[in-house]
Amino acid sequence: MKILVLSDLHLSHCAFQVVIDGQRIDAHADVVVLAGDIDDGLGGFRWAREAFPDKPIVIVAGNHEFYGKNWTRHVDDMRESANKHDIEFLETDGIDLAGVRFLGCSLWTDFALFGEHRKTDAMRAAKAGMNDFQYIKISRYAEFYWVKSKHLIPALVERRFQGSVQWLASKLEKGDDPKKTVVVTHHAPHPNSVPAHFSKDLLSAAYASDLTSLMGKAGLWIHGHMHHSVDYNVNGTRIVANPRGYMHKNGGFENPQFNPAFMVEV
Repeated sequence: MKILVLSDLHLSHCAFQVVIDGQRIDAHADVVVLAGDIDDGLGGFRWAREAFPDKPIVIVAGNHEFYGKNWTRHVDDMRESANKHDIEFLETDGIDLAGVRFLGCSLWTDFALFGEHRKTDAMRAAKAGMNDFQYIKISRYAEFYWVKSKHLIPALVERRFQGSVQWLASKLEKGDDPKKTVVVTHHAPHPNSVPAHFSKDLLSAAYASDLTSLMGKAGLWIHGHMHHSVDYNVNGTRIVANPRGYMHKNGGFENPQFNPAFMVEV
């Protein structure tokens, strides 16, 4: 199976062309995987089906899909939109396509990339430095009785992360053939996905976690969020990301390594 891998297209900032030099980027793909931050809200679902009308599409939500939306209710809205457009939206869900098992979720983060002793500092840095905590809405008291905020807080992110990891771990334990299992998340599952120039930046803990314990139980792990391409192996699991990122004001894109026709085979 050949999988076209894309993420972080941020269509609200710049359009994306699926035909380059007269050739469709999905011409040789069996499946299209979109690893989040395709567009704010629900726009990415409609776009995906219009862009790839004849292909199976697997998508997970990034943080930007939640912008301007309710943290809990928007998951249901995305499921409805995915069903409408015949797209496989995965949020702690799995699907088998042509003998390959896909497991997916946004994942989020535990903010523990630099150790438990720095977690509180990382949470504070994320709350101060990331738009997620200004643009994503929550229902007051919905998950923690003491939460009075109307916007997302790091504690809720960590809680959803823990639930996602527990679900992934249980599913990965049941797989018969790791080579035929593909995990799709938006947030990164390993420190090696963090670019070297951000390796000591506390904000990196909002982008990646260390799930080394799950490596080797899937043949392929696709993620986004970092705006930095990666392709490496941990304990037998190939980890890849192919994000476009934002467009610069003077032209060109944030990730010069982005390949609009990047494919992996399982």
